Amino acid sequence: MTVGTLKRVAALLLPLLALVAAPAWAEGRRVALVLGNSAYQHAPPLPNPVNDARVIGETLAKAGFELIGGSAQLDLDKTGTEQAIRKFGARLAGADVGLFYYAGHGVQVRGSNFLLPVTANLTKEADVRYELIDVSVVLDEMTLAESRLNIIILDACRNNPFGGRGLRSVSSGLAQMQAPAGTIIAYATQPGAVAADGEGANSPYTEALAKAVSKPGDTVFDVFNDVGVTVKRNTGGAQQPWVSASPIEGRFYFLGPTTVVTPPPAAAAPVSTDKEMAFWDSVKSSANPRMFEAYLRQFPQGTFAAIAEAKIAELNSPAAVARVAAVPSIPAAPPSPSSASPAPPPAAPVELSTPAPPPAPPPPVVAALAAPPPPAPVRRLDVSAIPYLPAKARDALARYPDLPSPKAIAISQRGNYAYFTNKTNARSEEDVKRSALQYCQFNAEEPCALYAVGDAVVFDPKIGFKATPVAIPGSGRFDPELVPFVSDRTREVSMTNYQRNPDHKAIALTPSGVWAAVWGRASDDEAREAALEQCQQRSEKMECYLYAVNGQVVFDEER
Repeated sequence: MTVGTLKRVAALLLPLLALVAAPAWAEGRRVALVLGNSAYQHAPPLPNPVNDARVIGETLAKAGFELIGGSAQLDLDKTGTEQAIRKFGARLAGADVGLFYYAGHGVQVRGSNFLLPVTANLTKEADVRYELIDVSVVLDEMTLAESRLNIIILDACRNNPFGGRGLRSVSSGLAQMQAPAGTIIAYATQPGAVAADGEGANSPYTEALAKAVSKPGDTVFDVFNDVGVTVKRNTGGAQQPWVSASPIEGRFYFLGPTTVVTPPPAAAAPVSTDKEMAFWDSVKSSANPRMFEAYLRQFPQGTFAAIAEAKIAELNSPAAVARVAAVPSIPAAPPSPSSASPAPPPAAPVELSTPAPPPAPPPPVVAALAAPPPPAPVRRLDVSAIPYLPAKARDALARYPDLPSPKAIAISQRGNYAYFTNKTNARSEEDVKRSALQYCQFNAEEPCALYAVGDAVVFDPKIGFKATPVAIPGSGRFDPELVPFVSDRTREVSMTNYQRNPDHKAIALTPSGVWAAVWGRASDDEAREAALEQCQQRSEKMECYLYAVNGQVVFDEER
């Protein structure tokens, strides 16, 4: 290999090595909702929560968090709290880290945790649903957004503000919640215990939290451990903070030398065609089979993989090896004239003739080394050319070219269609293709065909309509990996979390991928109703269907 070739290969490989050494992804988008309630109208007021929320809001803003509303949200009523939570959920879409902080009154009712808006007024147990905010609603919004890391912080374990009203199911302190995958839930004190509001400007928990978050170089678990030790020491052991967490991939720093969340190792990103071409150009003329082996290691599915394999076979063939071995070596230099050896006698005259040329080497195998055929031209999507669809459907699809990729369109011979797009950075190309086919098949009641993937048409009019059936389980045991319409990330995280949570639970969803899941309710009927209600709140236009109750799929039955 020439020096120039080596330089070209080195120039190609060095950037690739840099990519391998770089972190998987740098500091991503962080979104936080910070709530603080002090001015209660029907419960004892609390002096510190608004101060606590302000301090935490300012601390998180310095750590790079985007705050819903631009700052801490203070003394909100129930409607204002619900609106803030919905904005939080909407902004979480595509974020890497989501954080919810609440300071104020909180109670547990039948094992579920509720936050109190400043207008909350319980006179009977049935008021809980209408007056309070279930923490699971916040958790659902965070789970639905599928951020890499979610953090819930509750400085809300104070005395029961409705004590003495005969509400036996309402108790002080908060119940421990199971943390879904990728989630940390931090409490100001142990489950069922009561935390102090504090005699200074802030609660003991928030004072310690603000200092710990501002300390650079500590992981998120270091932060909450420091908070626990500090609060226990400052309260003489009367208050012990508590953390419930699922395994977290990588390390997250509020402030650190590399303020990142490191995701699990992923497959190497595809290398661009330009880099592959540069590599191929540098080795294609080589007579060393190892160069082609190096190409195949870098690009096992590359454009020239078949040619590289043929070159390796040719260069390792016996004929090629024999040709290399037959290359004459450089003859030894004649003796020097100053040698002391006597000169040999003159040789007899020899008749000189032109030697016969050596046999020509066999022609190289070129059939397998021919340049690959040019790729078929990409057919760009033209909405007006999509077959089977009525004009109204084409009008609806006019916005498809502007949607982010990956995306896909599926069509049926009956004029039905469906498209999916990667709105929240949570869907892969295979994901959107499957979801588009499922949505279309659900509407058409028959298998559909893919028409476009991204902005390229994959439907071949020469072949005609070729349906691709997809599974939409309507009955049987619940399997997180088979839930239709939702993303692979939702299956992996949210549906697996549903499976391991206690009964009196249900899932509701729409064919467009909107879903809601609840668990630990008082009865199966309450779980059904809550799941449908939450799903319908998220889906303003499309009807929600009950998909599962406890561990059984009921999709066919409900439809």
